[in-house]
Amino acid sequence: MELIHFVFFIGVFFGLTMTLVWDFLEKRVLFRKVKIEAKHILEDAQEKVDESVDLRKKECQKKNENKLHIFEKEKDILKSNLQSIEDKIYEKKNEIMTQIRDSNTQINKNQNSISSLRKEKSRIFNEKQKSQNSLKEHQRKKMEYLKKEISLESNALREELKRELKEDWKDYIKSSLSAEIMSLEDRQSLKKSADFYLNLALNRFQRSYCSERGIPSVKFKSKKHLENTIGENKKYLDQLEKECGVDVVVNEENLYLSIFGIDPVRREWGRMSLEKLSSRSKANPSVVKKIIRLSKEKLFLKIKNDGVKICKRLKLRNVSPEVQNMMGALRYRYSFAQNQHFHCEEVGWLCGLLSSEMGLSLKLGQKAGMFHDIGKAMDHSIDGSHAVIGAEFLSQYNEDPDVIHAVKAHHHDIAPSSPLAYLVITADSISGSRPGARRFTEDSYNQKIASLEKILQSFNDIEDFYIMNAGREIRVIVNAERVNDEGVIELSQKIAKEVEKECSYPGLIKVAVVRRSEVSATA
Repeated sequence: MELIHFVFFIGVFFGLTMTLVWDFLEKRVLFRKVKIEAKHILEDAQEKVDESVDLRKKECQKKNENKLHIFEKEKDILKSNLQSIEDKIYEKKNEIMTQIRDSNTQINKNQNSISSLRKEKSRIFNEKQKSQNSLKEHQRKKMEYLKKEISLESNALREELKRELKEDWKDYIKSSLSAEIMSLEDRQSLKKSADFYLNLALNRFQRSYCSERGIPSVKFKSKKHLENTIGENKKYLDQLEKECGVDVVVNEENLYLSIFGIDPVRREWGRMSLEKLSSRSKANPSVVKKIIRLSKEKLFLKIKNDGVKICKRLKLRNVSPEVQNMMGALRYRYSFAQNQHFHCEEVGWLCGLLSSEMGLSLKLGQKAGMFHDIGKAMDHSIDGSHAVIGAEFLSQYNEDPDVIHAVKAHHHDIAPSSPLAYLVITADSISGSRPGARRFTEDSYNQKIASLEKILQSFNDIEDFYIMNAGREIRVIVNAERVNDEGVIELSQKIAKEVEKECSYPGLIKVAVVRRSEVSATA
């Protein structure tokens, strides 16, 4: 029985063992089979990946080739456009060079015509001088001959000599009048040409009216507001005067403060500081000092911006920052209540237009016109004429010599010797004398009229005179018995020269001399 049990257990154990071994072997075979299948799957997947990568590479290569083709096309188009632009630039350059050559030719023609006119004037003057000398010599010989023959007391000879002297005087007067008429015709021709160019330039010029008439006063709403601003015992006012270098006058009755000073920029600095201080409800010395410093920084920035803007408006490049700042400082300088900053811009436009009409350089004309009064920004601190001061200042920053000469000569501190200098003088006169540009007081007008009356009363041959058109025209009536037709011309020239010598007012004064003759006869 025990043997059966033992065999049974052995059989069970062997069966279990074989079952386990078989299961292990079966799983191992299955694992190998799965591993082989996984390997095949990975290989298939790798092949598909490689195919996909190749396909993607081909697609990318094709796209790159298409993009490269498009890029090459665009490159060719840009090259053709660039070539056309270069051709246009070359044509424009040739056109500009042609215009420059034409301008130079016109300049040479103008200079030659001016030179020929001067030569003609010199020739006429020499011929007139020769004729006068020859006439004097002839008269001297005649007088000597007359003295020798006068002892013979021959009436016939005396009459003959008188007749010859009269003929000689007639010939001399005729030649003198002919030369004077020729000179007058030349002047009239030149005046017509000048009027033509002026009309062309003025018809091309348009500018709005500048209403700025000076640095305004600071006004207050109430007396308390005024007292808070100036401080107790005017301590804030004293501090501001000391810092800004100005004098402030208080008008308590009309509630405003007026700023006075030699330097116009400091006056504006003081005004800005006062306006800022008046907006504060409370103040103390440190606050006042801060306001003054901030106002100075703001003012200097505004001056810089104004200098840059005026150069941009005239399209002027390569102007040094120092010169631009001086042009900006002119915003606070006034002459006869005319703002000099806008006056300089106006003269720059006018002078540029006149230069272009005359065949000269437009940019040089604009520069000379804009810089002509730059010395007024410094004449409060430097002795001398503002024209000389401005020219010396510009020479420090390598400005064009023609521009420097035009600036220096525009008030005849030196003799003008270039067409540009005369154009600056003309443009300055136009800007200063146009209606509404400058404000004259009643006293200055009365002084002008009194000066003209005094000059006219100094001439004995004048019977009566009239001053018309606000002092721009003088009409004179002379005694016909004391002044002949030739004397009228000489008298008008004398009056004009005396007015130029004694009076210093802008614009032109026309002198008209009238000789009235009355002749009667009985038939």
